[in-house]
Amino acid sequence: MFLFRVVVLTPLLMFVLALSNAEAQDSAVHSVVPLHKPRPGLWVEKVWGDPDRPGEPFVIRIHSDAGYIILPHTHLVDENIVVVQGVWSFGMGRRFDRAVLEQLDVGAFGFAPKNMAHFAWSKTETTIQVHGIGPFSSKLVDPVYELTDKGTFLLTYLLRPGTPTQSAPPDCFEWKIGTRVRGHAGEGAVIGARCSPGNHLTQYWVRKPDGEQFWALSQELKLVGPESSTTAPNVLRISVVLRMGK
Repeated sequence: MFLFRVVVLTPLLMFVLALSNAEAQDSAVHSVVPLHKPRPGLWVEKVWGDPDRPGEPFVIRIHSDAGYIILPHTHLVDENIVVVQGVWSFGMGRRFDRAVLEQLDVGAFGFAPKNMAHFAWSKTETTIQVHGIGPFSSKLVDPVYELTDKGTFLLTYLLRPGTPTQSAPPDCFEWKIGTRVRGHAGEGAVIGARCSPGNHLTQYWVRKPDGEQFWALSQELKLVGPESSTTAPNVLRISVVLRMGK
């Protein structure tokens, strides 16, 4: 009797599995996600899949304003990078070093193996497209202090919110939010900053009167006016835009 039931149920099971596979194939859809015009800021666009889900393929786009230094960090998975807008450079190592940066123009591909520390620099306003298999995270080699109009935060991961702190080194931030400075890219007001004691650098985020934004190291900037207490908008918020295919 037992064997008879097995013989009878097996074709039914095969039918159900075949139906499930057919439905899975039918659920797959064609999609095109166009490359959108860049908007100022530091933001991430989720193009396809979920980078936080283990074992799931994903595609994201990361945008940075000109001059931004991506401080040394690691990933749990291999990172595949394609430059889709701007001029971008990256190098391997646990300390930021301009001497080892390799420039990638539009269309160039870069590869960072999992667990290998690396860093990057956006020569111009830049958008890179990253793909891989989740989970994807960017753990900083050394903690970074972030100055915003909401206070100072301690970052241990890139592209994730930091935790409020009052213990930033006293020499981290020479200028406050709203201070007017001048650099090679022009003159404007400080709207944010990031300090890496481990890399001995502080980079300031500056907004020009025309709305254009850029990053520059502290030694590349000069004070051009009295410090202002005017606060900038919540400019360091990272927005995630979902544009999934239907």
